Amino acid sequence: MRISAVVNPPTDRNLRLLAQLGVPDLVYYNMQGMPTELAALRAEQERVARQGLRIAVIEGGPPIDRIVLGRPGRDEQIETYQRAIDAMGRLGIGVLCYNFMPQVTDDAMVIRTSMRVPERGGALTSGFDLAAFDQSHVTAEGRTTDEEMWDNLEYFLRRVVPVAEAAGVRLAMHPDDPPLSPMWSLARIMRSVANFDRLFALAPSPANGLTFCQGCFAELGVDLVATIRHFGPRIHFVHCRDVAGRLEQFHETFPDNGPTDQVKVFRAYREIGYHGFIRSDHVPHLVTDEGEHDGYGLQGNIYAIGYLKGLMEPIFGKPDAPRGPP
Repeated sequence: MRISAVVNPPTDRNLRLLAQLGVPDLVYYNMQGMPTELAALRAEQERVARQGLRIAVIEGGPPIDRIVLGRPGRDEQIETYQRAIDAMGRLGIGVLCYNFMPQVTDDAMVIRTSMRVPERGGALTSGFDLAAFDQSHVTAEGRTTDEEMWDNLEYFLRRVVPVAEAAGVRLAMHPDDPPLSPMWSLARIMRSVANFDRLFALAPSPANGLTFCQGCFAELGVDLVATIRHFGPRIHFVHCRDVAGRLEQFHETFPDNGPTDQVKVFRAYREIGYHGFIRSDHVPHLVTDEGEHDGYGLQGNIYAIGYLKGLMEPIFGKPDAPRGPP
């Protein structure tokens, strides 16, 4: 297992900080769309390399909203997606983390009812309470059903999985967050272990896998160790976070302050022979963090990176020696 990280914003200063923390692999996180053409993506790769890092994973990918809902313009979006995957392969960027959640607001697919739930020491974290969520709201997209969403997903996979195979890129589907359906009358299908099995059956290729988001599967209340064993080689990327509560009412915690036995979970990754990337996911907002709480505060993320490194070393062994100046 190899540690990676998101840094927000990805300024040169913050990128250099990751290198100093001993995290050489960057998760290029852009939920509004990555550079899709080869030259533009190469330029970003070179900018990151000047700070001593490499882009290991792209998270978000090109726009997918028309694809997810089967709307006019989806074929154009798929063509852009195909070009982006091809560019990733040419540049040696091997993992694309994406999701199939309808975009329910102008800027969000992940749904929370509060970003100000107090965690340890008064740190702010996010939470979801179904009782506080207005299910009567209907967006401009109207209503969708599960089977419509499955049809849209199959249409997408048939066109992008062969491109991913040819490029040597692994697709890593992220679960719905929260894994509830419908949300504002829009079906969300990546919400159970059985539905992920259906995803893999639609496209049996080894390129078709998942992002094992510990937080989302913890929200479901499944046995994380058993689920890691169940998915095995389909796990192409890992997000580490924890939640307390139940699916209808939960809040996110510090990675060391939730109910999950992280040691058992990480031993399960070793057991299945997972050698891919892991990153810390949403973190509480510390008193020293600047700006609004979005789950990616710099100070909170530094803490989570340190926790991950300390957890991983006795289970996976000491990582390669850090590289010198770029």
